[in-house]
Amino acid sequence: MKAAILKFNSIGYSVIILFDFLKIAFFATLVSWISFFPEPIQGKYAIYARVFLGLFFLLLFFKEGRPKNLFGFHDWPLWVFLASLSAGLVSAQDKQIAWDTYFNLVFNLFFIFYIGKVLLSEEKNRAWIASVICISSGLVAGIGISELYFGKSIIYESFINNPFYVRYMGSRPMSTQFNPAVLGSYLLGCLPFSFYLSKDKRLYLRLLGFFFSLSVLFVIILTFSRGVFLGLIALLSFYLWKRQKKTILTLFLLCLILFVSVCSFQKNINLNRLGFERLILGSHDSMISEYRLNRVKMALTIAKDYPFFGIGFNHFRIRFDEYCADRDKGEELYEFRIPDNMYLTFLAETGIVGTLGFLVFIFLLFKKAFRKISEIKNNEKRHFLVISMSALIGLLVNMGAYELFYWYNPYMLFCLFCGFMGSDEK
Repeated sequence: MKAAILKFNSIGYSVIILFDFLKIAFFATLVSWISFFPEPIQGKYAIYARVFLGLFFLLLFFKEGRPKNLFGFHDWPLWVFLASLSAGLVSAQDKQIAWDTYFNLVFNLFFIFYIGKVLLSEEKNRAWIASVICISSGLVAGIGISELYFGKSIIYESFINNPFYVRYMGSRPMSTQFNPAVLGSYLLGCLPFSFYLSKDKRLYLRLLGFFFSLSVLFVIILTFSRGVFLGLIALLSFYLWKRQKKTILTLFLLCLILFVSVCSFQKNINLNRLGFERLILGSHDSMISEYRLNRVKMALTIAKDYPFFGIGFNHFRIRFDEYCADRDKGEELYEFRIPDNMYLTFLAETGIVGTLGFLVFIFLLFKKAFRKISEIKNNEKRHFLVISMSALIGLLVNMGAYELFYWYNPYMLFCLFCGFMGSDEK
């Protein structure tokens, strides 16, 4: 009997080890898919990515043992948001485009949210989750630095056609993310996880975290994306505030004012993007500008005509000429036939229903996270939660500068961080 019990325990232990190995391998594959495969590859092989996410979800589902260990009524804001996104189908003229967009948004959010939620529910997972994200983002940043150094990219010269290549190569890095703004969004979301490693007790992890923090931050600035820059300000301000680093926060804000002031007087076309004139007010595409105000006006007019359900996913482009100024009819390039703001996109394309669903989801997600911060006694657990919140805040601010949800890579990061914040400690 004793031998049988020992054998049974040995088999059980082996199964646990196998599950842990598969869990790490699947997560590393997911982060690698987000990190190293540009937008065209994401779209071309989306069906295989969905199969992979389904398998990853099933692995965690069976490990949880019972459905109630994975799902809970407290996730109702997520379900409401997923349901509200169907508003983008109601008034769409091109049902196929709207349906494809809707399915991608709902599928990825549902599966990646629960993957992130389950992974972070176990304390032992935090260090290797941070390590995988940190190493991947560090490699992506390294590829971006090499692009600027050599003045070319093997990826886009030999393997993938990139319409942004001629415009940005040699001046703003794109790395594996296809566009400088998307690269900045990706690195912005990954940056806080290197902070977690920099606080680890093991020296090699602290050094790894410190090195990748600097390299990722360096490349974020070099993307010269104003939306990413504002997201970085929000991310670091929130992180330092919640970590009670008041002195460092004050120094950061002073350095920020100095940096923006210096950039304001630079003749370099990239550096002055981060100056006051091109960042806030005075440029044709600054935060307060005719270009931005026209997009706000268009979105509000669409919301007036389609108040509850919007005009349909990806239909701002399709119906651009109906709502733009007369001088822009038939003249605006396809690339710029957008609100250039994810919040305006929600309002115009999903109406009040979709916008409220999103806002309720985000508000209650943060409300839950703030409550957990006040309840958690373990400093490491609290630190990881603050990191996840900081990453999501950075992306939420960045969403005010372009349609983040319509790019595979940063959207999947958004879904993952929402899952981290929605996790429940076992």
